[in-house]
Amino acid sequence: MKSMKCFKAAMMFALGALVFTACDDDDNRLQVPEAVQGAFTQKYGNETRVEWDMEKQYAVAEFWKDNREHDAWFTMDGAWLMTEVDYGRQIADLPQSVQDGFNASQYAQWTIDDIDKIERNNYEDVYKIEVEQGKQEMDLYFDVTGNLFKEVADGNDDRNEGMLPSQMPAAIQSVIDEKYPNARIVDFELERGQYEVELVYNNQRIEMIFDGEYNWVRTSTDMERQVPAVVRDAVATQYPGKVIDDCDFVETASEKYYLVDLDNYEPDLKVSEDGTSITEVNY
Repeated sequence: MKSMKCFKAAMMFALGALVFTACDDDDNRLQVPEAVQGAFTQKYGNETRVEWDMEKQYAVAEFWKDNREHDAWFTMDGAWLMTEVDYGRQIADLPQSVQDGFNASQYAQWTIDDIDKIERNNYEDVYKIEVEQGKQEMDLYFDVTGNLFKEVADGNDDRNEGMLPSQMPAAIQSVIDEKYPNARIVDFELERGQYEVELVYNNQRIEMIFDGEYNWVRTSTDMERQVPAVVRDAVATQYPGKVIDDCDFVETASEKYYLVDLDNYEPDLKVSEDGTSITEVNY
């Protein structure tokens, strides 16, 4: 039976439709277009134990490298899109910034079920930490600075196909290039009719919002706790004893302001650049 399968594989190769990477005692179903095999070899070298799988319209290479399981995704014309690196539950092996971000989150006491590093073409690496507590399961997404930029209920996206990089519209990319040249894209998605772009620029975390026609709407720059003194003093005067937990600098076409989050205080504060005006807002 094995000989017949190998014969069929050889015939298909002769027809030029597909190139088979192997036909041996262990696996005789490995088959990818030559362009995909070439792209894999260019990126990862001559890895010997590779299993190919089809996931929708993508070719996925499953292999071990540096003692970790890898899944590398390619288009059928040989473009590398994404690689998932399995870290098991070994959070101690993640960058210290990501460990710190997780430990500072509200999920620090939850049980870690799985960790993946997600590498994508033209995107910043991200770390997905799956956690659970009782019947609750969450997928947490951290950028390399340790920022928890997305948290969603576990959707059983075990292969992380939802993280495949989307093609950035040229109109949006041009705005990013103009305002933040060489910025590192963390995430890009269409959410409720608006395009949301998460990026890192000069070690600052920035979120940009565009409408459905690619027009820029808003930019929020995470100031962390680097709040200008004039803003800090204004908050301290009107809210004595309150501690600033987070602060974003927000820019729109019509205004610029600081959005301040206080510990144990529900409304956010919209503070003018000069600190003369504070308005409570709920988002």
